[in-house]
Parts: sequence; C-alpha cells; structure tokens
Amino acid sequence: MIMTIFLVIAIIYLLYIWAFLILPFVIALLISFWIISVSSFFRNMWMNTFFSYLFSAFSFFIFFFLVFWIINSNIEEMTSPKKIEFYQNKLDLVTTPLFDYLTKFNIDENALKEKILTNIQFWEIFGTITWVVTSIISNAGLIIIYILFILLEHRFFREKVDLMISNPLKKSKINSIINKIKKDVRWYFFIKTLTSISTGVLSYITLFSFWVDFALFWAFIIFTLNFIPTIGSIIAVSIVSIFAILQFWFNINLFFLISILISIQILIWSIIEPKLMWSRLNLSPLVILLSLWLWWVIWWVIGMLLSVPIMVIINIVLSKFDSTRPISILLSEKWYIDDEDEIDIEKTRQKIYKFLKKKLKK
Repeated sequence: MIMTIFLVIAIIYLLYIWAFLILPFVIALLISFWIISVSSFFRNMWMNTFFSYLFSAFSFFIFFFLVFWIINSNIEEMTSPKKIEFYQNKLDLVTTPLFDYLTKFNIDENALKEKILTNIQFWEIFGTITWVVTSIISNAGLIIIYILFILLEHRFFREKVDLMISNPLKKSKINSIINKIKKDVRWYFFIKTLTSISTGVLSYITLFSFWVDFALFWAFIIFTLNFIPTIGSIIAVSIVSIFAILQFWFNINLFFLISILISIQILIWSIIEPKLMWSRLNLSPLVILLSLWLWWVIWWVIGMLLSVPIMVIINIVLSKFDSTRPISILLSEKWYIDDEDEIDIEKTRQKIYKFLKKKLKK
C-alpha cells in the first residue's frame, strides 16, 4: 500500500516537471483519437481507409485554422492602444462609486484605488491571452509530428497486442479495455463538442445581437471553457459579463444579456448534457471536481480541459482488475460498475472451454 502511494506521488511529480514534454504528446494522442473516430464515420459512408483518414485530418486542420483566424484577428483589435485605453477608462469609471462608498469607513480612497488599478492593466491581460495563444502555436509543430507517428502506429496496434499476448483470456480482456476506452472517450468528445458548439453558437448570436465587442472571440472562449466541467461555464459567463459591464455599464440591456447567457448555460450544462453523457461515463461529481483541481496543478488550463477523459480512462482500467475494482467503485457515481464488456470475455471463455473439450475428446 505504501509503495503504491509512493508510486502515484512519483508519477504525479514526473507529470508536473516533464509537462513540457508529456503535454504535447497527450494533446496529440487525443487529437489522433478524434481523427480516428471521425475517419470511422467517413468509412461508414462507403469511403476507403486512406481517404477516410485524409478527410478526417483535413477537417481537423480546417477547424484549427478557423480557430487560429478567430483568435488572431480579435487579439489584434483587443491589443490596439485605442481599445486598451477605452477599457482602462471604463474600469476607472466603474470603480469610482465603489471607492467613494469606502470613504465612509475611513479608508484611504486614493491609496486603495491606486493599489488596485495599478494591478489591473488591460494591456497585461490582453498580453497574457496573446502569450497563451503564442505558446500553443509554438508547440503546434511538435504536436503535428506526434499525430503523424501515432496515426502510422495505430494501423498495427491491434496486431501487436495480439502478438504480445498469447493467453486468449488476457488478450480478450485487454481488447475489451481498449474498446471500452475508445467507446466512452469517443462518446465524451462527441457529446461535449456538440454541446460546446451549441453553447458557443447561441452565445455568439446573443452577444452579436447586443453589440458586444469581440463577440466571436468571446463565443470561442465560451466554447473552449465549456470543455471544463462544472466550473468552466461559470468562468466563461463571468469573464464575458465583466467585459460587458465595462462596455455598457449597468442598464436593462446588460441585465437581459447576462440573463440570456446564464439561461443558455443552464439549459445545456444542467439539463441536456447530463442526460446525454454523465450517466454513461459514471464518474462521481466529487471526483470530477477533485480531478479538476489535481490536473490544474499538474498541467494548468490544459489539464482541466483533459481531466475528464483522463479520469474516464483511469476508471475503466481500474474496473477491469479485481485488485483495483474497489477503487473504481469509489470513483464512480453509482455503487456498481457497468461492465458490459465482461459478457464478451465470458463468451470467449466459453468458446475456449468448448474448443478444449472437443480436442480432449479426440
């Protein structure tokens, strides 16, 4: 037990200090999985394997090209001196009544105002956004290389597993783990992408209708942060609301804008998404919340985006072995584990038994 705890701590520490090497590979692995999943869709449309992978990769690059165009075009406008000065002046205007109110409590208004406003500089905020985007782009080349090698390796992965494991029962169990991971992670990304796109599109229509600055950029931020469970939608609406307050000040339009954005999040995040996804993934809400914190510490925002699929994979693997099944039950939302793949293992076991029985009779 002590050795197991020590090993887990050591793995977490290595993931933290080697994040610059491991994280691009993890991102490439998940993108490759997404490409493979989309390619299976194209194959179902009577397309051969080569063209299905080609169209899948092409759709992936088109999507990220559009993302890059949205971010790049908006950042240029956001970082313009005119916009920075506009929002900085608006911040001064918004906070003035608050500072005036604090003078009733014998608080030095000028000192407090100077201390707070000097730490909130919009050129630094927008500069941070630019830095994050630049960091992602700088790793894009390495991620693309990883993706190419993963896709090449994927063609022979199943054959390698069959050759590596001679025991039919073990082979069946490993294959069931792989199939379960592929199925659940594919379902997670499909539903999460669908709900995130829906949230982003509805938010963009709302923001554009109210003439909010950088509506397309904020819609993309809402789309991205919606991949962070539980707190992602709260953070997204909070960020957009703060900038909307600075742009419009407090009025009836601002009230309707924030109300509509919150209603969209409640409709999709609290009603539609749980019915489609969480009952199938079978992860405890507390585990999801704690995993968000853990992966935030290890890999920052990217860790939060990847926390759920990582925990889904860990929980599936733990559920397949008797020694770790209690841990899997602890991580699960239900008190039992849905292990439909065990049926396939039992069928394989019966086939082997019948085959050996016939051989012995001979």
